[in-house]
Amino acid sequence: MMDTTLQALLVYAVVACCTVYAAWTLAPASLKRFITTALMAGSPYLRASPRWQAWARLPGGCGSGCSGCSSGAVPSAAPSKTVKIKFIKHP
Repeated sequence: MMDTTLQALLVYAVVACCTVYAAWTLAPASLKRFITTALMAGSPYLRASPRWQAWARLPGGCGSGCSGCSSGAVPSAAPSKTVKIKFIKHP
């Protein structure tokens, strides 16, 4: 009984860590900046960390370099590439 409970707690902990990692990886830069700034305000250890300082200075937008989202401008659509498809009739 104890082994099953311990195993279930271990699985829950692994799933929770993976969920937090995925949420952090997929989160927008503005949310990461907000979270790191809020956590750094309450901890001098986090304020001294170079990694946390870098996260607090993340640029806005998706990181594609167009600066469309963070500047309020609408990014232009990329030109579509035309591909010709040739159908061959089999005998």
